[in-house]
Amino acid sequence: MSAVSQSRMSLEEFLAWEQTQAQRYELVDGEAFAMAGGSTFHAHIGVNLAATLRQQLRPRGCFTFHEGMKVRVGGDVLYPDVVVSCDPQQLERPLVERPALILEVLSPSTESFERGRKWALYQQLASLQAYLLVSQDALSVEVFVRAAGPHYQREAGAAAVVELAVPPCRLALADVYDGLLERLG
Repeated sequence: MSAVSQSRMSLEEFLAWEQTQAQRYELVDGEAFAMAGGSTFHAHIGVNLAATLRQQLRPRGCFTFHEGMKVRVGGDVLYPDVVVSCDPQQLERPLVERPALILEVLSPSTESFERGRKWALYQQLASLQAYLLVSQDALSVEVFVRAAGPHYQREAGAAAVVELAVPPCRLALADVYDGLLERLG
């Protein structure tokens, strides 16, 4: 990732500036970074995740967003692949400030950022209960859960299932990778 501007922007300046841009940008430490385009697999997995989560979590009062919703972390703005907010007022807000669950589909160009700086920023969100890193090259999901302390697990294979207590949901990897099982299995 490389910054698009030499001057730093405030959150307000960034939000106004981004509205005039043809593509999306993330704001990290006052610098705007262009979002990389995703692959067909990336987009397909993202839609599968969002659809599966929406079906389970909407009846519980949660909102699931795919790609286009910004998450605010202090003065930074990030675009996760999928974000879930259980804030009853979320539809009235332009940014997600209290996400319960964030999922990133890993890409070669963004994986180190999503595992490093982006994850460090997300950990500042007191509302965030789980962060999932989803491979687009293998049937594999890494799960970071905030409970009594940080907890990590990795689920792999078509029969694997990720179960989260908060927000309460279940992701069967067969559903996450629906349409791609033969290619990745």
